[in-house]
Amino acid sequence: MGSGASKARTEEETFEEVARTLSKAKRITVFSGAGVSVSSGIPDFRSPGGIWTRFDPMVYCDYENFLDKPEMFWTMVKCLYQDIHFSLGGSREELERGELRSPRPNEAHSAVADLEALGKRVSVVTQNIDGLHSAAASKDVIELHGTDSSCTCMTCKEVVSREEVLKQIVEGGGFRRGSVTIVPRHGGGCGGVLKADVVLFGEALPTGAMMKATKAVMASTVVLVVGSSLNVAPANMLPTMVKYRPFGKLVVLNLDTSGKEQADLFLQGEATVVLPKLVQRMKELMTWNKSK
Repeated sequence: MGSGASKARTEEETFEEVARTLSKAKRITVFSGAGVSVSSGIPDFRSPGGIWTRFDPMVYCDYENFLDKPEMFWTMVKCLYQDIHFSLGGSREELERGELRSPRPNEAHSAVADLEALGKRVSVVTQNIDGLHSAAASKDVIELHGTDSSCTCMTCKEVVSREEVLKQIVEGGGFRRGSVTIVPRHGGGCGGVLKADVVLFGEALPTGAMMKATKAVMASTVVLVVGSSLNVAPANMLPTMVKYRPFGKLVVLNLDTSGKEQADLFLQGEATVVLPKLVQRMKELMTWNKSK
């Protein structure tokens, strides 16, 4: 449960306390969810109008269903690519030519990377599959749910790039209006179905990623949750592990009140606005402390 003292603070006082807490920490784990990438043009799957309001994830993102009917998963993925392209101002003509707009890191991703420039040892544990933390130059990124940057052949296990998959979809006319779903296949001879390197329901999280994430949290004095509802198990259990450390603090920053009950310190607001301000305030505090 969150501390009673945090509820009595004003927003400004809580912000200052978070900045001081992060400034004093030598090791920080940032735990990020979908909310971090919304401003980059990637819609929150669970939000009203999100992809999961049109495609039941327990059906379209189920591993056993993928093995039986991979076209269901790839139908959803095609729609997601289209959603992102249009949200970034892309046209139908560009889409059909394969000139898809790509998300870029936003101010929140950059602010997380800037924590390292302050001399902090930072691990980024993310539920996102978009690769934007790495693109923003964060060095230690642990992707709990995999990545959409590559696919693996279900037959020969060879890994191919997302670009190869998009090329197949475009050349097959998969982005044209009324087109049938194209199931990408390995072009190296075996012709096996390609599966995106993301974790589907019914699959275990990568063992190595979970172990690394657990070690990072338990080595940190502060876990900063950004843009996550903390509703997706088992990943949602990781941030609260910091409370088992002496003086460990769980800080949560969300657009809504998700995670407030678990947090020691809670901030509500846009990650792209609040995180850069936090990093700037940390710089000021750390500079002042050095000059004392």
